[in-house]
Amino acid sequence: MKKPGFIIAFALLLYCLGIPGAVGFAAEKPSAVDNDQIIADSNTIIADNPYDTVAYYKRGKAYFAQKQYDLALKDYNRVIAAAYLDQGYLYEKRGEDDKAIEDYRLSMINDPTYEMAYDHRGFMYNKIGRYDLALIDCNKAIEINPKYPAGYLNKGTAYEKQHLYKEAIATYRSMLENVPLEDTHHRDTAIKRIRALGGTVE
Repeated sequence: MKKPGFIIAFALLLYCLGIPGAVGFAAEKPSAVDNDQIIADSNTIIADNPYDTVAYYKRGKAYFAQKQYDLALKDYNRVIAAAYLDQGYLYEKRGEDDKAIEDYRLSMINDPTYEMAYDHRGFMYNKIGRYDLALIDCNKAIEINPKYPAGYLNKGTAYEKQHLYKEAIATYRSMLENVPLEDTHHRDTAIKRIRALGGTVE
């Protein structure tokens, strides 16, 4: 079940950031804005950064104004999923593991294609020693986005914690095959893990 108070608070946050119409997702007001242009601009932003929550919100509002309600709902759900992800991360930092895991679950419910939610919950499962569940979530994150590096790193960690070093090395190598070359930070981490486990990198 969604938390109405939390959703309202998030809407108010968007309002405070200066996003018009942010109070009340369903508010329908006449507007002279070019919704086609907003959608085009948002598409460009999302293509460059698929985690830009404000772009999803603005595009959702534009879809809503055009009465493309299914598309608007999908974007609104992504915004809500991102809010739950952020709140879950807050609980994670406070050491409230159960609340973090629950919020990551709620994030997935709102957007089942949100790889970050699966990865974050996988990280939490690693933390509490549920490596079997961590592998399920990390595999899902990788399935959704094979270029998402954290999914591989947390999956490799789950294998390492179980002393399954060959599987861990294979996971890190798979990451090197899929993650863009320009992501040197994550790629270097994978290379270090491979070598630390006795593997080689070509």
